[in-house]
Amino acid sequence: MNTPASTTNVRTTTLIAAIALAGVLTACERTPEPPASAPADTSRAESNAPPTGLGPGSDASPPPSSAAQTAAPSPEDNSFVTAAAAGGRAEAEAGRLMAGRAADPQVRAFAEMLDKEHTAANTELERIAGAHGIPLPQGMAPASREHIEELKTLTGAEADAAFLRHFGTAAHEDTIALFERQAKSGQVPELRSFAADTAPKLREHLRLARQLEERLATDGGTR
Repeated sequence: MNTPASTTNVRTTTLIAAIALAGVLTACERTPEPPASAPADTSRAESNAPPTGLGPGSDASPPPSSAAQTAAPSPEDNSFVTAAAAGGRAEAEAGRLMAGRAADPQVRAFAEMLDKEHTAANTELERIAGAHGIPLPQGMAPASREHIEELKTLTGAEADAAFLRHFGTAAHEDTIALFERQAKSGQVPELRSFAADTAPKLREHLRLARQLEERLATDGGTR
């Protein structure tokens, strides 16, 4: 004959067994989840990718070479070099001559300045012409040579006046026009810069030459 306590224990044991069985069945019915995939190895792909900005179709491109930026000399550039070199040689030689012969001290100082500044300009012009393969003339224009030979036969105020006339005013008026034209329309950038930088000195030479001519004409030549 079962007592109430034993009956209760039997029921409890049966209930626990049923719950355990249900848990086992539920676990068996679950679908196993796939293992988490490992992170993709991107180091190799990144190492093989082209550098940013330098791949095909990139807007970034290497800067053009200096040769591509240098314009070929035009016939006008060649003409400028020929005229400027010949005229510069004549100015320097005439200045050198009159620096030792001028009667007027201010004319003598002007002649020394012409020799110094035109020699320096000629040296720079020769460097630029050589860098661009532009041939340089030999000597000077025949008319300039004739004027220099004339100066050698003159003395005193007469020599001063002839020097200022031929190599002070007339020559510089023509040379300034030549340099200003080259500064505006020259094809070679270096020649344009040279012409633009030299033109103010040429204008100053012309101003001083006119001033000296006026003074010599007023006071008769020497002081």
